[in-house]
Amino acid sequence: MIYTWQTTIPAWDISMAIEQLVRGRIESRAHLPPPADKLLSQDQAREFVKSAHALGKTVVLLEGTWDLTHAGHVQHIREAKKHADLVLLRLASAEYAVNYKGPYRPLEMFRDMVVSEFEDVDAVFVDQTVVSPDDIAENAHILYQLGVDKIALEVEDDKFLQKMKSTDYANRHLGAKIQPVVLVLPYVNSTTAIINKIKSMV
Repeated sequence: MIYTWQTTIPAWDISMAIEQLVRGRIESRAHLPPPADKLLSQDQAREFVKSAHALGKTVVLLEGTWDLTHAGHVQHIREAKKHADLVLLRLASAEYAVNYKGPYRPLEMFRDMVVSEFEDVDAVFVDQTVVSPDDIAENAHILYQLGVDKIALEVEDDKFLQKMKSTDYANRHLGAKIQPVVLVLPYVNSTTAIINKIKSMV
């Protein structure tokens, strides 16, 4: 069974809710919106970026499965935040995790709720499209449609090269203007590495 965390943004006023979210995140760091307000659909994520641009703000994208959040994820968020006004996190779907991480992934069912608790994460959406990381063109179209200004990529990510190629494809062939931000993090870890270490101990 696949669980999803549903956003509480009213369907009758999505555009206004997203605009208020963007304004709230920019104007007052002391009065953060409830975490559930950060959880967006993929369409709402596009509106989030448009609203940010209308206010003259930049958006950096983070991508990944983010299963069992660890210190490496924390550093990824902190470093990405230095490069834009707002951080948008694109989470891989549970189906993607099963297909490309293994039959018992994700271990954390409510990954979007967990990462939304980070102050430096301004919005989160689960990408329900199950696209192979090697499908450069399709991933490039997703980036183009989001319309983000930057994408933060960690050199130790095992999908680093594919993500760089997708970004380059979006810029060269689709007219996007996405600046890749390459992060070299002092703390390197992965959920897969943690799981393998636990397995070796039992």
